[in-house]
Amino acid sequence: MIFKNNSRYSRFYLTHLLVWILFILYESLITGILSGKFWTLLDYFNAYFINVALFYVNAHFVLPNWNRKKYVLTVLMVLLEIACATGIKFYISELSLYLNISSDNPFKNLSSGLALTVWRSIYFVGLSTGYWFALNIIIERKKVSDLEQKELRSQLQKEQLEKKLADSEIAFLKAQINPHFLFNTLNFLYNSSLNSAPQLSEPILLLSDIMRYAITDISKSGKVNLDDEIDQINAFISLNQFRFDHNLQLFFNVSGDTSDISILPLVLLTPVENMFKYGDLKNISHPATIDLVIRENRLHLTSRNRKLKSRKHIPSNGVGLKNLKLRLDAFYSDAHHIHVSDNDDDFIFELQITL
Repeated sequence: MIFKNNSRYSRFYLTHLLVWILFILYESLITGILSGKFWTLLDYFNAYFINVALFYVNAHFVLPNWNRKKYVLTVLMVLLEIACATGIKFYISELSLYLNISSDNPFKNLSSGLALTVWRSIYFVGLSTGYWFALNIIIERKKVSDLEQKELRSQLQKEQLEKKLADSEIAFLKAQINPHFLFNTLNFLYNSSLNSAPQLSEPILLLSDIMRYAITDISKSGKVNLDDEIDQINAFISLNQFRFDHNLQLFFNVSGDTSDISILPLVLLTPVENMFKYGDLKNISHPATIDLVIRENRLHLTSRNRKLKSRKHIPSNGVGLKNLKLRLDAFYSDAHHIHVSDNDDDFIFELQITL
């Protein structure tokens, strides 16, 4: 970015330098041909350097401070800079003659010399004013263009977020298509297992509760009770304890008042499922933990687990952390924060929501 800016400024200064060289050459050739003589370099310096300086002083110091309510002050400043330019030119001309480094004296006839010098100063002030107006028009147009581009990018980002959210909701709905069939089948299996295999009845009932939760209609707010989400986490952990013969080293701790709190469904269950997908939950020396804390209208969930060295994992319902982030962005906007600490051995997931 620094090099780009330097390149841009270099082109700007070189363009100005080239324009002034062409302008001075043009005027010098015209006046030289018409008068039949050319000046010394010092004379050209005296004639143009002060005027060019006046041009930029007027454009970048006087006119930028122009105010409609104080236009008289601006006019006075313009007159002052013209007077100063004229005085400097007169002083340099006299000094050049005194030092015998110039043979031309534009102020030989004082009245005509002053008139010509003032006219040239007014001419350059006029050029400077036109330049200032043109520069401001370009700057304002660029600001408008940048603003339009910013609004367009914002609109595109909004549309992309809405599309991703829609895709996320579709994926969430697809995950709910089969549970109706599974729920009815699980009820049949539960009733059958009570007599034939009583030890299977409890895990089947747990899975049935999870399926019921998945197909239950959500309120218009799109949220569920926090206690219901906590119950599903407990049911999910208990079900997997049966699968792994109660050898899972996983502890779920809840602190704070969870009553009368609503939350998006599966917001807490999704990171728990992620632990079962990738976590080593049988490590006795490094047990996995899930801590849910409610304090001062804030929910803070932290999960810690060692990583599995094997890639085998329990299939998930497909919602995933990516879709979780999209749903949180859509519903909680700036009222949530996710932080993930990930290394070769451990995975820590932290979620904070302002309720």
